[in-house]
Amino acid sequence: MSLVSIRKTEDYSRDKVDSAIARHFEALNVESDLRPRMKVVIKPNLIRAMRPEHTGTTHPSLVLAVAKWLRERGIEDITVADSPGGPHIAANLKTVYSVSGLKAIEGTAKLNFDLGWREIKCPAGYRNLSFNIINPIADADYIINIAKLKTHCMTTLSAGIKNMFGAVPGLQKPELHYKFPNQRDFSNMILEVAGTVMPNVTVIDAVEGMEGNGPTSGRTRHVGLTLASRDIYAQDYIAAKLIGLEPEKVDMLSLAIEKGLLKPENIMIEGEVFSPLETPFKLPDSKKPDFIDFLPKLLRRPASKVVDALLKPMPVLESNKCVGCAKCAESCPPKLIAIREGKAVMPVKGCISCFCCQEMCPARAIRVECRLKVKK
Repeated sequence: MSLVSIRKTEDYSRDKVDSAIARHFEALNVESDLRPRMKVVIKPNLIRAMRPEHTGTTHPSLVLAVAKWLRERGIEDITVADSPGGPHIAANLKTVYSVSGLKAIEGTAKLNFDLGWREIKCPAGYRNLSFNIINPIADADYIINIAKLKTHCMTTLSAGIKNMFGAVPGLQKPELHYKFPNQRDFSNMILEVAGTVMPNVTVIDAVEGMEGNGPTSGRTRHVGLTLASRDIYAQDYIAAKLIGLEPEKVDMLSLAIEKGLLKPENIMIEGEVFSPLETPFKLPDSKKPDFIDFLPKLLRRPASKVVDALLKPMPVLESNKCVGCAKCAESCPPKLIAIREGKAVMPVKGCISCFCCQEMCPARAIRVECRLKVKK
């Protein structure tokens, strides 16, 4: 059975978060895994420099609670490590740690400034042969993944599986976007990253989630829960159900079912009685028109193919909001975006609709529109 622990966590106050983490880890018997002198890495979602109240990144209170729980059990080598968007350099990491509130955990855990990475071979049978993985994660004895519950413009869901993409260093992530522009191929690649660097335990921060144009441009949605599991696939399945998503709408989950990694019938819930939210999370603007959901199931796939043939979701710049920071150009996999006269210029031709530009824009100057495809 795949155990998924769910706990009410109404806010980020220390007592509520500490209690939730303790109960999760007791349910999962995490303490039995711990050994003296082991290297433990906590892997949060630090996509870019965002304050905790913007709900795009893992809240620092959860990171601190996990680090404290480990220290109380004699673990001393604890590192918080992620590779946010943009260059994998010390200045970027320093800014992200400061803005996201993680400076507060210094003294309880170490913030990573090791800028190296190494190649990790994938398991046999994967489409990818290897991935470059940042050193602290590659060298860890034990990985605790703390994801943020969000909708996502490309992958629909961002939770435990998607969070492991942050193990790939900096601007090598847009390279993988460019290599796998098709959404299903990209989702398969994400599954393979997670399977290559499999976390021992995953916690999902669903106290405050993000709906709509996640992972950074959506709006805050209070859920008041945290989730934890040793089975990252089962946990993401429950997270998707929680916010009103069916597996066929999330390629990472439908692929996991096809590959035998996810068996919904084997999932067992511990803690709170599970039920989906009364009002589902709003989907990103990049997803297909809602009318498809109202069609009989037999017609949904052919209707989706028709929509795919006619419409393409595209990033659109709102020039009046653009501050000319060039983060969009830096993160664009096909290198189409340029800065001219202090504003971004975003060509339509060649765009792969990965939405990295929207994801990294600190000014929220990029929206998504579904446009008719133009014949080449």
